[in-house]
Amino acid sequence: MRKSLLAAFCVLGMTVAGSADAGGIVITPGGGGSITEQLTELANLVKPDQAACSEHCWVLERMHLGGAVPQGKLDFEIAGSLLEKGSYEIPLFAPADKIRLENVTENGRPATLGFENGHWYLHTSALHFTLRGKLVLPEDRTVTIVGPLNAFDADVTGGRVTEGDHLTGVAGGQLHFDAEGAAEPAQPAVFSIARALRVGKSIEFEYHLTAQSGTELGVLHFPLRYGERVLDVAGSTGWRAEGEDLLLPTTGKTAEITITGTLANVASFSPDPRAPFEWWLLETDAEHRIVATGDAKQHDASESPIVRREPTSRLYLVQRGQHLDVTVQTLQSVDVLAATVRSHSRTLVLTSAGDLVAQDVMTYDNNGLDYLYFTPDGKPLYLATDGAAERVMHKDGSDDLAIPMRLGQHTITVQSLAGTTIGTFFGRVALPGPRVPLATASEDITVGLPEAVHPFAVTGGERPTLPFSSSDGVALGLSAIAAALALGGWKKRALGTATMFGLWFVAKPLFVIALGVGVAALAWPVFARLGKVTRRVTLGAGLLLATVVGVPLMVAQSEHAAYKSAGEPAATTAFALASPPVDQTIADDQRALKEKLTTNAEAKADLAPFRAGMLDGVRPVALSMPGYAHAAYASRQLLTPSRTFQPVVYYVTDAGVALLGLAWLACAGALAWLSRDRLRALQAKLRAWLAPKPADAPAPAISPDLAAQKA
Repeated sequence: MRKSLLAAFCVLGMTVAGSADAGGIVITPGGGGSITEQLTELANLVKPDQAACSEHCWVLERMHLGGAVPQGKLDFEIAGSLLEKGSYEIPLFAPADKIRLENVTENGRPATLGFENGHWYLHTSALHFTLRGKLVLPEDRTVTIVGPLNAFDADVTGGRVTEGDHLTGVAGGQLHFDAEGAAEPAQPAVFSIARALRVGKSIEFEYHLTAQSGTELGVLHFPLRYGERVLDVAGSTGWRAEGEDLLLPTTGKTAEITITGTLANVASFSPDPRAPFEWWLLETDAEHRIVATGDAKQHDASESPIVRREPTSRLYLVQRGQHLDVTVQTLQSVDVLAATVRSHSRTLVLTSAGDLVAQDVMTYDNNGLDYLYFTPDGKPLYLATDGAAERVMHKDGSDDLAIPMRLGQHTITVQSLAGTTIGTFFGRVALPGPRVPLATASEDITVGLPEAVHPFAVTGGERPTLPFSSSDGVALGLSAIAAALALGGWKKRALGTATMFGLWFVAKPLFVIALGVGVAALAWPVFARLGKVTRRVTLGAGLLLATVVGVPLMVAQSEHAAYKSAGEPAATTAFALASPPVDQTIADDQRALKEKLTTNAEAKADLAPFRAGMLDGVRPVALSMPGYAHAAYASRQLLTPSRTFQPVVYYVTDAGVALLGLAWLACAGALAWLSRDRLRALQAKLRAWLAPKPADAPAPAISPDLAAQKA
């Protein structure tokens, strides 16, 4: 039998040797083991290689430590198996720079050891292996078992394993060896806990643990009684959670540890039995509300040992035997304004050539929007944010400008150029809207017109600007009264009223003089019959009345004319939220004007002279605003896309003013023609009054006898 086995061994040996010559495999005889084990190993070598294993390729079944802890050197034995054939690197102990391994054997033969990533490893291909050797403890007597290891047993003398002599399921666990004996460590003299709960999209916790003792603290056991999920621990190296217990390795006699993580739900909280009291800080965001009940006492939040993050934080002191019941209520959010335009100032200047230059200055507050889509009056020329020029970009498929918005309060400036036409005698400029799809607190518009164009009315604002003032109404009334008293027939009275009222606009002093002459002519027959004293009193009262009525009229009219020429806006006395009614004709005109300013080919052709020097994709430069001689103003507050601001400016040109002057002269001429008989009679009276009177005849001489009789 022995001869047969020896012959088989020789045959196998020659076969393997031949394979070694062919494939480079070298077998070195030696080592322990029976002939059967050697034959098995040789048979495994000649088998074809199997596919390499990537995970769960080996198992560490058991580890045993023994020896004297004070000596700092322990005997270890590790048993394991391979799940798939091959060569693997099995991690053992860490840290490799502090732990030394001596006399390590694998199945009775010298083991192949190495280290990487800070830990020792065994390189083996044995299906079943037993590793034996000595482990020299580091100075802190802390050993990390990389694992995973199924079972750990310790049988040491002169000390103990702090985590316990029998452990299961160890992976990346730290073992602390206490050389002072197996006695339990003394209870910490001071053990205090401060906790914080922060409720938002998730419930986050932050625990501050402080422990002090007269001896080494070792490993602290912190219970996770409320289903905490620990994410990070500061102040403890090698911490791990085992079920509802958090193991916190420490060194020294004091420890300050911060534990952070998340909670699934809030509950009824009570202090740790080892602490006389606990601080609880409760915080929520704007979308949640915390309701705290129980017998805990609330304190000033400024006394919190944990830094507060929310202004609504509350601090409670929970003493031993007390409890704090916490519930969370979720608040429903509503839609709010994420961005608004604080003020919108628009300036539109119409040149005598028909060019309409617009400049919009908007100040906005933004807390969430990325872009503002703005509709200019014509072709955009310039865009700036806070005075810094930006590229002019369009929204895809639209002429709206896509203006990037920044968080906070900023100012946007936009310039655009369009073309329009000026009426020969009269006309109006209807300004389309809205300009921006945001709520606007206030918007004011200034329309500048050339010298030959005069604005006389503005509608659509909070207070319409009309061409007539209150003094004009008084003048019209006086003109009508004077015409009714001085003239007969409705034709003469209408022409007389128009003539007198036109004189008010042509020359106000002449109007006052004409009105005074008319009053004097009507009052002279009565005035001539009065006594001397009564005449003087009546004359003084008439002059005083003329001063009281005429001077305020002239002053008010001069102020109105100054306002119209200088363009100072009148004081706002009304606050209207709704836009004024716009009839269908005005709406059609606005749409037609907007189409002409943006899409009409003729209007675009008018811009051809300004296209010189224009490039695409560069940062623009600002265009100086043209000057203007007359201005019209309009304003409105609280605007939205459904409450638009659509002012209309009515104007008259110099040709229209000349036409009105001719019409006034025609009225005066017609009145003179109809009153020609009275004018002839008045002319005759004036001539008779101005003609020289004949000299008086000399008185007859008195006779001497008659003179003597009189004497």
